[in-house]
Amino acid sequence: MEVKELDKQPFPKDTIAAIGFFDGIHLGHRTLLEETLRIARAEGGFAAVITFDKHPRAILTGEAYFYMTPLEKRLEIFASMGFAKTYVIHFDKKKASLSPEEFLETRLSGLKTLVCGFDFTFGKNARGTAATLTENAPFPVVVCEAFRLEGKKVASTNIRELIASGRVRAAAALLGRHYSVKGEVASGAKKGRTIRYPTANLSTGEYLLPRRGVYVTRTFVKGEWRPSVSVVGKSPTLNYHEDIRLETHILDFQESLYGETLEVAFLERIRDEKTFATPAELKARVDADVARARRILDVEG
Repeated sequence: MEVKELDKQPFPKDTIAAIGFFDGIHLGHRTLLEETLRIARAEGGFAAVITFDKHPRAILTGEAYFYMTPLEKRLEIFASMGFAKTYVIHFDKKKASLSPEEFLETRLSGLKTLVCGFDFTFGKNARGTAATLTENAPFPVVVCEAFRLEGKKVASTNIRELIASGRVRAAAALLGRHYSVKGEVASGAKKGRTIRYPTANLSTGEYLLPRRGVYVTRTFVKGEWRPSVSVVGKSPTLNYHEDIRLETHILDFQESLYGETLEVAFLERIRDEKTFATPAELKARVDADVARARRILDVEG
């Protein structure tokens, strides 16, 4: 998939584009994106995505913002869905100051059709809305209504809350996939080896981590998904660290992984992270965690 920065250039002829931040790419986002692909096929147009590299809150407040799907992951999913091109708006304070009219004129010029969500906002102080586009754009605008599952609206905010509270199975139902985090394996203290459970320490960057605790997971390593048990926390018994980290133990796997990029998918939270009096007590509990994980993974298939 081709990725281009979107500044002031016009779009190629017959471009049908979906626009949004799409954090999480949940079932509602997928419906909107699939509608864009459908329209492009029906009209013989070119399907594209317009998205933003940073969340406006991160730029306007200067606060750290953690994503369910950082840009790299979003691009990966867009490509897997069949989009041939994604236009990325590198968001900054200058772009944030554009009025809705300026944004429409300078960033969306030349589109054949635009597809957006009912709650899409743009321009200074988020004054532009889907209605603004419908009333002022010189091209058709297709507005997708809220996607509902069992009567409840599927929204990124709700899914973030589920992940932050450790309810990863409930989050998966709204995402349409297990929530996952990618990161490069960094060098650790290697204390897990002392209890025969070596872990890969992941540098997870801008990813939103689930609530502290122990999880049944699958880890994508060496080209395949393998069963694993992962901990989000501070490793209080063996190697306490002040920051919250993600460590994963891949079952029945012994190879060195330093420098590899892994993806960890969260299936179920099984307990809180605890401090144990001795390494032996920790090992006994991890033995039980692994046994439980194997049972859950057998059911999951």
